[in-house]
Amino acid sequence: MAFGLARRFEAELEVLHPCPPPSQRLPYATELSPIYFEAYLDVSRKQVAYEEKEAIAWFEKASANWGEVESQLLTVEAWSGPPWPNGPRPRIACCRPSPRRTTRCSTKARDAALFSSGRPVLFVPDEASGHVGETVVIAWKDSVESARAVAAAGPFLDGARRVRLISLIEEGEPEDETAVAMANYLTAACLPVELKSVELGDREVGDAILEEAGSGVLLVMGGYGRWRWHEWIFGGATDHVLRHTDVAVLMSH
Repeated sequence: MAFGLARRFEAELEVLHPCPPPSQRLPYATELSPIYFEAYLDVSRKQVAYEEKEAIAWFEKASANWGEVESQLLTVEAWSGPPWPNGPRPRIACCRPSPRRTTRCSTKARDAALFSSGRPVLFVPDEASGHVGETVVIAWKDSVESARAVAAAGPFLDGARRVRLISLIEEGEPEDETAVAMANYLTAACLPVELKSVELGDREVGDAILEEAGSGVLLVMGGYGRWRWHEWIFGGATDHVLRHTDVAVLMSH
């Protein structure tokens, strides 16, 4: 998917291989004797070498099929800070969303992309359609995050055949005026926009967004409109969507 998007938008591609170093691979907090700790590090070093070898083999095979795309593989070991290399930032970061059975590594990679890349992130699950963006669905909310996501989706919106803007409202609430304003703004840009206000009902916000978006679309939405720790503890739309989506999601924080 990433190689196809790079060719489509004539972009260079940086493939990031996040690889926690041996010292950070203890399965749980514990105290080990120096002898056992060194033995564990030796096993971890061999695991790191194996993972790097596998990543290089995958990259060489993938890049060989996309010779016209300029690409490079970057292995980053440190988790203590932003995993993105110094230098020019990417236009859009692209990664897989957290699987339904989330691992510590996948969650860190996801959150690092969203919070530390300085760019919007395109999350692409394995089930996503091969051609992203023929239909774009904007899950609109009157927030800075949503506005940034719509702005970041510009290249996809320009090539979309259909654009749907959905606004979730509580029962009895009037139509969101900011959703109308955004729909008018996109219409003025000659985009085929359909505005739909949807009552939330008894559904959770994340469930409602995915149900209304449907299949085979690019979903555009803001990420972590509330404090991240609040969603971690109590749940929220961002985390729910990233755990359960089967469509590509363009998200900005």
